[in-house]
Amino acid sequence: MIEKTLLVHIAAGTLSVAAGAMALAFQKGETAHRAAGCVFVAAMPTMAVSAAIVGRDDFANTIAAVLTIYAVATGWAAARRKEKTAGAFEIAAAAVAAACATGGYVSAYLISSGAKAAANPYIVVAQLILSTVLALAALGDLSVFIRGGIAGRQRIARHLWRMCLGLVIAVGSFAAQGAQALPQWIPGGQLILFALAVVVTTMAFWLVRVLFTGWLTKPARLSTRG
Repeated sequence: MIEKTLLVHIAAGTLSVAAGAMALAFQKGETAHRAAGCVFVAAMPTMAVSAAIVGRDDFANTIAAVLTIYAVATGWAAARRKEKTAGAFEIAAAAVAAACATGGYVSAYLISSGAKAAANPYIVVAQLILSTVLALAALGDLSVFIRGGIAGRQRIARHLWRMCLGLVIAVGSFAAQGAQALPQWIPGGQLILFALAVVVTTMAFWLVRVLFTGWLTKPARLSTRG
């Protein structure tokens, strides 16, 4: 069962990374970008759920799975929904993120206090980081709801960073699995860091371009819906 689930995870992860890379490479708002994005959105939940099943003994994997699905779902919604639209979806997303973040904080506390055993001493750090990202993202959802939705640069930036967050998790998982199969003379840790740095740098480039330049003012790019 676990072996089959792992194969599903690897296949979905490979597809997610490939589609995510193409979505980043293609011109934003164009048909190719949208098509790659749709494949990415379809593959990511499978990758996340299968990862949680394979690593079910570590609650950090569950948090990462929820964060992945949450980030991709809210990022996709930011692009697909009309501008200045907010409602039950944002409230539900914030509730899921907040609940998972709370569970992560509680689990980290229990491990650090000795009330709960953990095989890896770094699990607490991982849980705290993932839970904090979820908590901050939940606050972002509430902010969008209170403001009655967002438009223009803010909407595209929300779509961008949340989809890229999902891609960062996918690339990290993919690179970690690939690093195990590399010859010993190839530094696997550096490979993972390099892969993550590429995604984060690309995300930062597009965020700056969207928020601080006139790139978004061109008519063909005012909407990513398609």
